[in-house]
Amino acid sequence: MSLRRRFLAPSILLGAIAGAIPGAAGCGEDRIQVHPGENADYNHGPLLTAVDKFVAAGRTPQAYAELSRTALALRPGMDRSVAQEAELKLMVLALAPVQSVRARPMADQVEALAVTVWPTLLAPPIEADDLLTRRDPRAAAMLPAPDEDARSYLIRMCGSQLAGDCKHVVPEQQGPIVDAVATRRATERVRNAVADCVMCGADPGWHEAVRSWEELDRLTNASVAEIQRRADPDNWPVAGNAAESDRRESSAGGGDPDGSAGGAGVRPGGIDPQLPEAEINETGEVVIGGQHYGAAQRVSALRDLRGNGPAIALHLRPETSLAQVRALIADVRKSGADRIAVVARDARYPWDRKIYWIGEGGGGHRTALRPTDSLQLLLHATDAVDTRSVLDAEPSAR
Repeated sequence: MSLRRRFLAPSILLGAIAGAIPGAAGCGEDRIQVHPGENADYNHGPLLTAVDKFVAAGRTPQAYAELSRTALALRPGMDRSVAQEAELKLMVLALAPVQSVRARPMADQVEALAVTVWPTLLAPPIEADDLLTRRDPRAAAMLPAPDEDARSYLIRMCGSQLAGDCKHVVPEQQGPIVDAVATRRATERVRNAVADCVMCGADPGWHEAVRSWEELDRLTNASVAEIQRRADPDNWPVAGNAAESDRRESSAGGGDPDGSAGGAGVRPGGIDPQLPEAEINETGEVVIGGQHYGAAQRVSALRDLRGNGPAIALHLRPETSLAQVRALIADVRKSGADRIAVVARDARYPWDRKIYWIGEGGGGHRTALRPTDSLQLLLHATDAVDTRSVLDAEPSAR
């Protein structure tokens, strides 16, 4: 039955009832006026208008956010059929803005989608109000606050509704995890919406939309386990009282700076917002931009990374031995850097980045640590004496 026929049926039924009741047509002032045309489309017309506006605006992420807000505002007046149509359209139309940024770096995808498209995909499906349906009280929390940016939104979501997926992931890598969760939920919802649509079987375009979401789901979720492993905060030393706030706080998506001014703990002339960073993996290789460099290539790779700057930041694992750290510092200095920062993490979510400046000259302070002791133990010692020159000291013999 078409929407037009379905909405006309109540008026026909009311007319039949009025004709069957004696005197119903001549009750004077007591006659009840029935206007079946008023609000009879259950917000179907405004929904179609919002869809047309989204298409006219170029199907952008911002246009989708407006479409979603409109659909949610219309939802209380929808019946079951219109709510199903709204759910179907929102899931299918989300493909365009998602695919429009798919080829960009993840940081750009986060900025484009985190507070525009992903909240709708993460939220519960659109359903008509029902006396027997109890809505999830947390659903409204899926939506971004008016002044919430992409990074803040992901940190909040990963600390609450999505804690099981990305709370134990450092903020700059939460973007691909939330992307995978949103895509997985969108895929499930579009399958259900098309399955519930009686008329969709005649149009292959709806099933093509399902296949497109399924392909995105395979792509986004293929690397989730590896990202979660590499982005575990246990891969960084735990920061103590001697660590400084990192002014290069990264956006939650790809490591691009967000312009954060940092905290009061940063010394004048502290870390440059564009400070180059190298990771040292479990085997001692230098990893820069996904490329791995062995011991023979380490100095030249660090020199190219440093460019004309005086400093380099190092992502070292907390269990790295002091002997390995000192050998690495020697190579960093050979590359021309005279300032070296070690990246650490707060002990609590959201695992804020902190910096220890090491090897900056001077006599340093002797410690009771051995060459086989770990970097984490050394940083604890640094916290105890509140100095950043401990690594210049020779370890005591034991």
